[in-house]
Amino acid sequence: MVSALLAAVAILATAPAARAEESRFSGFHLGAFAGVALIDSTVEFPATSTHPAAKFVDQGGDGPIFGIRGGWGAMIGDQTYAGVEGEFMVPYNVTSRLMALGVEYRARLRNEFGLYGRIGIMPDRASLLYLRAGLTIPRQNFEVVQGGNAPGADWSLVPAIGLGAEGFVSRNLALRLDATYSVPTGTNKMESWRVTAGVVWHFSTGGR
Repeated sequence: MVSALLAAVAILATAPAARAEESRFSGFHLGAFAGVALIDSTVEFPATSTHPAAKFVDQGGDGPIFGIRGGWGAMIGDQTYAGVEGEFMVPYNVTSRLMALGVEYRARLRNEFGLYGRIGIMPDRASLLYLRAGLTIPRQNFEVVQGGNAPGADWSLVPAIGLGAEGFVSRNLALRLDATYSVPTGTNKMESWRVTAGVVWHFSTGGR
């Protein structure tokens, strides 16, 4: 009798985990995406004997972006998902321009790699709503138009946060929407907003 009760308790304790593992969102995934990035660039001047300290922020650099991503995740509850993913993004002519003290500056985003943690909930068996946060490494070119390239950010470690939604359209294929924001940090001279749409292939053999 005691052994039977212990066996029953063990089955009940492992049942939620077993149900969670059956989700199609569990396991590895690969995908591609496209969208638009909007960037602001910043130029700061220290105070000198001829002028006070000054800061200039441009509003309005934008352009299309394309990328790939891959990651892994698992259900940590009956409707709760957690995972990690990396993504690589290439922009097309995403450039911010501004005039500061009579000089034109351009900040151009060359490419970006990001690593994120993702946590979300499943409203139903085929959809996922999530938040994500992590670090990105944007590669930038900061240029003084009148004098060629000036010292500026090249590779910078930048925090980023975002939210998104994903839903299956077939057994393994899902559609995905993301909105992501990254902040200027350290030598980084850009802040960016990105909105993307893409497809994701899930390699899970889960049953739901």
